[in-house]
Amino acid sequence: MNSKTFNFKETVFYAIPTMCVDLLLHIQVLRYVNSVFYFWDPADLVMTARRTVYFLVVSYLMAIAICPIRFYKRGIRARFILRRAFVQTFLTLSFFAISVFLLFGSFAGKLLLQEGILATACIALWHLLFKAVILAMRRRGRNKVHVVIVGDNENARQLAHTITNWADYSDYKIVATFGEEPEAIAAYLADNKVHEVYCSINPALHADMVNAIIRQCENLFIDFYYVPNMEGYLHRTMTYRQMGPMTVVKWLDEPLANPLNILIKRTFDIAVSALFLLTLYPFIWLFVAIGTKLSSPGPILFRQKRTGYKARPFTMYKFRSMRVNADADKLQATEDDPRKTRFGDFLRRTSLDEVPQFINVLLGDMSLIGPRPHMELHTEIYTQLVDEYLVRHMVKPGLTGWAQVNGCRGETKTTAMMAERVRYDIWYIEHWSVSLDVKILLMTVLQILRGDQQAY
Repeated sequence: MNSKTFNFKETVFYAIPTMCVDLLLHIQVLRYVNSVFYFWDPADLVMTARRTVYFLVVSYLMAIAICPIRFYKRGIRARFILRRAFVQTFLTLSFFAISVFLLFGSFAGKLLLQEGILATACIALWHLLFKAVILAMRRRGRNKVHVVIVGDNENARQLAHTITNWADYSDYKIVATFGEEPEAIAAYLADNKVHEVYCSINPALHADMVNAIIRQCENLFIDFYYVPNMEGYLHRTMTYRQMGPMTVVKWLDEPLANPLNILIKRTFDIAVSALFLLTLYPFIWLFVAIGTKLSSPGPILFRQKRTGYKARPFTMYKFRSMRVNADADKLQATEDDPRKTRFGDFLRRTSLDEVPQFINVLLGDMSLIGPRPHMELHTEIYTQLVDEYLVRHMVKPGLTGWAQVNGCRGETKTTAMMAERVRYDIWYIEHWSVSLDVKILLMTVLQILRGDQQAY
């Protein structure tokens, strides 16, 4: 429930000052770190002060294009602010380092690491402080969103309860509620300060009254929201479009249905997988090949048919972690699975067995981030047992996913566990963004480094 009425004000009074202070902090921190640790020698310095500022500004603007500043938005919490400050700083310094290295062949890794740590702390603290000031202003009644609710039904009462009791909407203020009272509504909107109107009256039954309220809201620059009765329907992010005189609703909005988003995700997949396969993969393969051959007879790579994009089968690659057995395409690995070799158990616990799937990513069968692909037999079984199971195949499967970083990894012992995975996978499909993919990658790395009890 973010009001468009406030976009200009928030841009001028919140976003622009935030960006200016962010950039100032980046520049000052970089200068301070360099003056203390003296990584770049001024005598040989290709990065003059002017060039440094220029590249930092460009890199920062690229970073916020991917991960916009939103801490001043209503309902944003502290952990979101801290996470976004880290991601923005990481992206800014990554773009900065890549640009400087490609153009000048100069790279000061220690400098950028020190700058990144200190800049993240300073920017996060600055954002939290600014957010606290904004919240203090809103608690005193300033910048409140004045809301009028129209309708005397369960929808209207539930909306009023949400606005009144949920902390996320503490800066919303219900200034009036009405039933089917067109004259009273029109008079109130004309004579009072109102930012948003939420109407739960069925327009099919009261078209003239609802249209009159909409026209008045447009003339008074008030945002109008229709609150439909969605009782009994699945909760989805929906979009609509016009087909002649008819309005049709698309039940599931997928950002990855946009060709531009598909191109961005695929480009990222190709760049990362190709770089990994050309650099680290040969050494990992050699290490695993020796360990696998010494542990048990059989191939180094394990190939298995998995269910992929739009439920199409593909061959997925893994390092073999089990002895060759007849149940490989039927049974999931368990914690004390006797089929595993000692070396294979090590591969699974460190997630090294998944590394060959970078080949699948490069080939286009998989993505770095997405729902994990399941065996064909399990797809057949869970399609019948779990509602909306096949929805997760509307995007390419991934090396890691939103479900995995939220604890849904390893053996699925019950149908409820699989249903929970599906719920996380569908949430990812509906909310995909570049910043979400970066977040999942970082969470996966941390999960691997600290060890995951479900990795077996």
